[in-house]
Amino acid sequence: MTILNHLLQQKETVVEEWLAYYGSLDDPYIFTLENSSRLMEETRLVLENLLNGMTGNQEEMAQFANEFGKTQFITALGISHILFHIHLLEKFILDYVEKSNSVNLNYQELYPFALKLHQIFSNFTQHLIEGYTFATEQTIQQKENQLIKNSTKLIWLAEYVFLLPLIGKITDDRAKQIIETALQEVCTQPLNYLIIDLSGIQLESQNISEYIHQFFSSLRLVGVTPIVTGIRPQLAKMMIHENLTDQKNIQVFPTLRQATKFLMKEKIATM
Repeated sequence: MTILNHLLQQKETVVEEWLAYYGSLDDPYIFTLENSSRLMEETRLVLENLLNGMTGNQEEMAQFANEFGKTQFITALGISHILFHIHLLEKFILDYVEKSNSVNLNYQELYPFALKLHQIFSNFTQHLIEGYTFATEQTIQQKENQLIKNSTKLIWLAEYVFLLPLIGKITDDRAKQIIETALQEVCTQPLNYLIIDLSGIQLESQNISEYIHQFFSSLRLVGVTPIVTGIRPQLAKMMIHENLTDQKNIQVFPTLRQATKFLMKEKIATM
C-alpha cells in the first residue's frame, strides 16, 4: 500500500488526530470556536483538496484554495494565522505517516512523498494568498467607491444653483466614479447651474481634460449649465489645449465667490 493510498483510507483518522494535536497547542484560535466542528470541517475540506491535488487534480485544488482564501479574509485572525495552520498541517501529516503502524513504511517512498507533499502545500498556499489578495483589493475598492460616493454630494447654494466641490487626488478611476455619481445626483435635484470647484484637487490623471469634457457634455444634455471655479495653472493649460474654455454655456471663474457674485448680478439665482 502506498503512502498516499494509506492517507486516503485513513482521512477521518488523520482529521481526528490533527484536532487532538492542534488542541494540545493551546492556540487561541480554537477558543474562538464554540466547538471543534468548524475546525474539523475546515481541516477535512483542506485535506480532501490537498489529496486531490496529489492525485493529479490540481486545478480543482487550486480553485478551492482560491475560494477558501476569499472566505478566510473575513475572519478576525487574518490570513497569516491561516497560513500558519496550513504549515502545521503539512508537518503533522509527515509525522503521522512516519509514526503510523498501519502501513509498512517504505523509506525510499517517503522522500519523494515528502517533496510532493511540500509542492502541493506550496501550490495550495499560493492560491490561498491569491484569493485573500483578491478579496482584500475588492474590499478596499468598495470602500474607496463608497468614500467617493459620499464625498460627491451636491451642496445647495440658491434656487436652481448647486455646488460640487472636488477634493483630493483625481485618478482615472476616481474621475469616472465622480462623473457617474455626480450625474445621478444632478438628475435627482431641481437645478439649472452646477458650480464645480476644482481648487482642492490634485491631478494624477493625464486624461482629466477628457473627463471634464465628458462631464460638461453630459451636464448640458440634462439641461444644466456648468460653472467652473478654482482652476489651477496645470489644469488651465489642459483645458486650453482641449478648447474646453471656448465651449458655449460654460462659465469659468477664479474663485467660488466670483462665481456666486456673477449669478447674483445676472439675477440668475435668488440668493
